[in-house]
Amino acid sequence: MARLYALLVGINEYQAVTPLHGCVSDIGAVEALLRERVHADTLDVVRLIDGEATRARIIDGFRSHLKRAGAGDTALFYYCGHGSEEACPPEWRHVEPSGRNQTLVPVDARVGDIFDLADKELNALIGEVASGGAHVVTMFDSCHSGGVTRDVSDLASPDAGVARMTAASKGRARSLADYLEEARVLYDADRIATQGPPAPRHVAVAACQHNETAKEIPTQPPRRGAFTSAFEEAARALGPSATYLDLVTALRMKVRDRAKEQLPSLDTVGGARGTDTLLGGHAGRSDLTVDADASGRWWISAGAIDGIPAPASGAVVEVSIYPRGAFDLPGVTPSPIARATVDTVLEDRARLQLTVGAAALDPAGAYLGAIARLGVTPLHVRVDGTSSDMTDRVRAPLQASAVFFSVVEQPSSTPLVTVRVGGDAIELAGEDGIALPGLRYPLTDDGLGFIASDCTHLAKWYGLRDRTPAGSRFNGAVALELVPVAANEKRPPEDRAPHAPTGETLQLRYDGAEAPRVQMRLRNTSDTRLYVALLDLDDAYGCSTLFADWIPPRSVAYAAGGRAFRLKVMDWRDPSVRVVTDWFKLFAATTQFDADHLQLAALVGPSAVRVRAAIAEEDDEDDSTWGTTRLKVEITR
Repeated sequence: MARLYALLVGINEYQAVTPLHGCVSDIGAVEALLRERVHADTLDVVRLIDGEATRARIIDGFRSHLKRAGAGDTALFYYCGHGSEEACPPEWRHVEPSGRNQTLVPVDARVGDIFDLADKELNALIGEVASGGAHVVTMFDSCHSGGVTRDVSDLASPDAGVARMTAASKGRARSLADYLEEARVLYDADRIATQGPPAPRHVAVAACQHNETAKEIPTQPPRRGAFTSAFEEAARALGPSATYLDLVTALRMKVRDRAKEQLPSLDTVGGARGTDTLLGGHAGRSDLTVDADASGRWWISAGAIDGIPAPASGAVVEVSIYPRGAFDLPGVTPSPIARATVDTVLEDRARLQLTVGAAALDPAGAYLGAIARLGVTPLHVRVDGTSSDMTDRVRAPLQASAVFFSVVEQPSSTPLVTVRVGGDAIELAGEDGIALPGLRYPLTDDGLGFIASDCTHLAKWYGLRDRTPAGSRFNGAVALELVPVAANEKRPPEDRAPHAPTGETLQLRYDGAEAPRVQMRLRNTSDTRLYVALLDLDDAYGCSTLFADWIPPRSVAYAAGGRAFRLKVMDWRDPSVRVVTDWFKLFAATTQFDADHLQLAALVGPSAVRVRAAIAEEDDEDDSTWGTTRLKVEITR
């Protein structure tokens, strides 16, 4: 039977830094929640409180307790305490563009030669646990970075809360030799040049963004962390089928009501998914969440970056609302319990105006949301056939499924694909009129369903390719530079000039049988710290995330830690195919957004193996909050 191994760490009374007040209470509440949700026979908890939570015992907790978790088990590390930062050694600058490590502060840190626990060391420990096949989850009710010392006078400010963050250590600077040996091996520059940066499979949920502070709320004793108290409420409201995406959506709503300038974050690493079930490790549904804020206003967890158009554009976006678990029964099509329209769109969420069924919704609950009408669609679909009877038979079910695309008679400036009807078959043709491989079906109800699903997939792909906020000062703020890499190089020099595109198109050619190799360099040219996602939109109509992280202002970061990519025409392509096209799309925003929601499996190509078509890794001031950059890359063999 699958087990849950939990290592819970809470520190109020530090030896060398300012004390906190609510961390021990938070850990007690988390343990109570776990014992409420998980059967006693399958739960194994180790708590380290105050003086017990030394650097050595936290490390041992990973190796002697969490590492017992095997395939099918879940390993949870939950930390409540101070976070901080430190200068990273020069040898690690290639993977840390900010030049700073984020750290957790054990109770004995900064006493003598005892250092903080750096993120690189934590990654090594996570890798040791994940290597046994366990589903690993980390949750941090602490701050990501230092530079601000907690001020006890903040207790008088109930709106702001008190930061769980302490200043960077003023003690001896750490050299590479001061880190865990396993971390030194993982982050060795030569290793990363050949294998890429370490990415042990795990889900990380944090109380705040990298440039924010996690707050303690000065309520009546016992004091609590804004994040952990919100986690308790959200976990109970969401129920057992909740995913990590559901959890973080609910956390953001609840934390916004408790603390200023604190937005919980979600990172999925090494193939972990936000759609995994919370503390269960099994695939869940990728649904949108609908919940209410403290003022009773309802929100859905999709915004402008996800393709929700603003009402000012004339679009009417309709949302259907369902109870949680409504889609769990196979073969049952549930009916919505409420309906709403979108009246305000932010970059990562949208506010709803309930139109039907408001009385059925509990403001303390959380619900599933589905877009019923998008208003402005990114793709048009035309039906072409030899007889009106045949085209009418196809057009009706397409129109019934047309949420993200529109069925039209005449072309316009919107991308257009064609559904061709002939004999007893239907097929999809792309913008160029050429049939898309593998998308031909019998003219049956099932075939019509497949075509409608394919059109929805294509609409999402085109929406990602073409989506950009008009007039945003962040459009083009992050440059994508494809740096040539020679056949015998692991990593090019940092000052090598990138390939020069013509407009937004870059043309690359094979050298004989050798596909071009490039390093992907991302340059933030703005004076603002930006969360950036680099997407590869390939001509198999898939979308993969190549990079998702913060980039400091006027700084450079690298996809895959600077490792070379080989841009190639995949082997499954017909030999007559000489040119393939990838669109690389950068989304940049002032707050973290969910890049997982933007990924798409390939639509065309081998049915058993969905692969990316062209890319493979080798062994004046405005109120804009997001923007995009786009680069079209043509690879010719």
